[in-house]
Amino acid sequence: MKKQYIMPFAVAALLAAGCSKEDPFTGAPEADCQFYKSALAFDVKADETVKQQMRATRGDIETDNFKIIFTREGESAPALTFDTYAEMPYVVTLPQGRYTVTATHGRNTNAEWENPYFLGKSEVFEVKPYEITSYIDPIECRLENIKVTIDFDPVLLARMADDAYVTVKVGDNDGLNFTKAEAGGKKAGYFKHTAETTLVATFTGKIDGVTTVETKSYRNVQKGNHYSITFRLHDHEGDATGGVAGTISLDASVTVTDVERNIDIADDDLLEDTDRPKEDDPQGPVDPPAKPDAPVITAEAPITLEGNNNVTSSSRVELHIISTAEGGIQELTCDIVSDKLTPDELANVGLSSHLDLAHTDAAMAEALDGLGFPVNVAGKPSVDFSITGFMPMIGALGVGETHKFVLKVTDANGTTEKTLILTYTE
Repeated sequence: MKKQYIMPFAVAALLAAGCSKEDPFTGAPEADCQFYKSALAFDVKADETVKQQMRATRGDIETDNFKIIFTREGESAPALTFDTYAEMPYVVTLPQGRYTVTATHGRNTNAEWENPYFLGKSEVFEVKPYEITSYIDPIECRLENIKVTIDFDPVLLARMADDAYVTVKVGDNDGLNFTKAEAGGKKAGYFKHTAETTLVATFTGKIDGVTTVETKSYRNVQKGNHYSITFRLHDHEGDATGGVAGTISLDASVTVTDVERNIDIADDDLLEDTDRPKEDDPQGPVDPPAKPDAPVITAEAPITLEGNNNVTSSSRVELHIISTAEGGIQELTCDIVSDKLTPDELANVGLSSHLDLAHTDAAMAEALDGLGFPVNVAGKPSVDFSITGFMPMIGALGVGETHKFVLKVTDANGTTEKTLILTYTE
């Protein structure tokens, strides 16, 4: 339950010299209000291992080094930003309105040693003239990237060259090389979570003087998890080298732990071999092909984005848009292409054939909201897009009519365009 503690009016009037002042001629309050720094509290969802590492490298995890961003509802640009909580003044003056506070700790880089990135966002709260906001619910900050450590079985460790290493990548982002110096949990790598959810770990180096390249992959990696991968020599029917004559092969196992609770997670997608090098391929495996991590648009069954959909006035048409980029959705538009849903027809219900859903003007937002369309979504990581409320209007235009909704969404990682095609059949 969201709470907001309000100081008594008389005390607030004395303390808020720069806030809620009265115009001497009208008596009307100005639209500036106060927010107390002490209203912010952070609940960091991480096990003690992660917290200790963060304290050692970045200071007080609980407060001082969080970046604080105030964003006014309906606006994409931040209203106020403080690089650290420590720099934030005791009393913050804000224009009247509804806000969220975003708190981040660390940097959301593609891959970096010992750099966990935490992100949390408050519930919406309102600031008003003559009211000093002194409490909002604590902000829950969760690990937004993927933690990886590498270990080598003692037998392999004794027989591998000192310069052998394991390269870890998530998707097509930059990777990190784990050597003996980083093995055994001495260093953790933190990787950006993207739409590409395959982790690839490649061993490269000599074992007993034999050049060995072995690649293992793990599917469906999730942010907030710790993947501890151990490489070992493959035991092939007692063969000391672990493979056929002149070759050496490796196995790998993975332990997955939820960093919020330090609890092992059931392992459904085990590490598997990928692109094992051939004898005539001394360079080893080629990196997996790059996959785009642009925004994703999906439809709830039975609706599909791959062809035509036959619908009736009672059909449920629900789409979902997800952005994994920092900063969330930047642009979202919907173009309505239809012989019957003409610009004039749409104008009758306060709409147009081109809808800006990221930065929606007030008049259009009211009409769209009544139909269930999302509005002013800039900065959001995900959006539920419902056209169910539009079905009766489509039905009134006649049986057999086809209508297209062209959706285009852009974030920092790219642009995705999908077309929803509906044909009314009832």
